[in-house]
Amino acid sequence: MDMPTVTPLMIFSAFAIGSIASYLAYKRERNPYIWFVVGFLFGIFGIFAIFFAAGKKKSVPSTEKKEPVFNIDGPKDKFWYYLDNLQQRQGPVSHDALTSAWKSGEVDVSTFVWNEEMTDWKPLKETLKAEEVKI
Repeated sequence: MDMPTVTPLMIFSAFAIGSIASYLAYKRERNPYIWFVVGFLFGIFGIFAIFFAAGKKKSVPSTEKKEPVFNIDGPKDKFWYYLDNLQQRQGPVSHDALTSAWKSGEVDVSTFVWNEEMTDWKPLKETLKAEEVKI
């Protein structure tokens, strides 16, 4: 059995088809180097494969608003006090306990709070600090 002869025309045509495949892949935002090799080795079938291969999914920018996260700004190692609905002082409570009471609805943003570092009672909304949501 004789081996098939590889002629310069065969190599040139394989190079040309590989180049076409590379160009088409580049236009479709695919890796042109890989598609050059596919076109070089498989010829016209490599070019057809570019069109039948699954396309890249384009990411759609998110339209939903990102809400800021509010945290109570103040010393975490000091005791806090707050005035309940009957204007009775409650406390001492830890920073975490005050945060839990706020998130559960027991304390709202109009509730007055105080700790040792504050000169006067302030509404909770004045001690809140907005932080960006990190995704």
